[in-house]
Amino acid sequence: QCVLKGLQRSPKILTDEESMREPGVFTARDVSCLVIPNGCLGLPTLAALEQGIPVIAVRENTNLMKNDLTELPWAIGQLHIVENYWEASGVLAALKAGIDPVAVRRPFGAAGLEKTSANPAESGAKSEIPELLST
Repeated sequence: QCVLKGLQRSPKILTDEESMREPGVFTARDVSCLVIPNGCLGLPTLAALEQGIPVIAVRENTNLMKNDLTELPWAIGQLHIVENYWEASGVLAALKAGIDPVAVRRPFGAAGLEKTSANPAESGAKSEIPELLST
């Protein structure tokens, strides 16, 4: 009984396309990311793969499934493998903010820097500060 308790309030599966347009109906368009245990392969993972939904696989969540998710034909940046749920929440936050999670993961890529002088007179640049102070 305890396993089935509350099932009467669970979402119902709809197959009628017309009813899927009604307000309050939860569809794949409402799923922005799927978080799964690493190695877990099932219909939700395959549906996310096909529909381009990002997937976060958590290594810390061990299970009996030992599938190599990297073997699937993911789009670039669609599969994120993380160590734990803290890291997964960071990837979720980055995705929600429109930031590529790779851009904030260490080690950072090389940054293009240009050497400039701290003294404007040496670099030939004119400082606008004296002009602002004289007005």
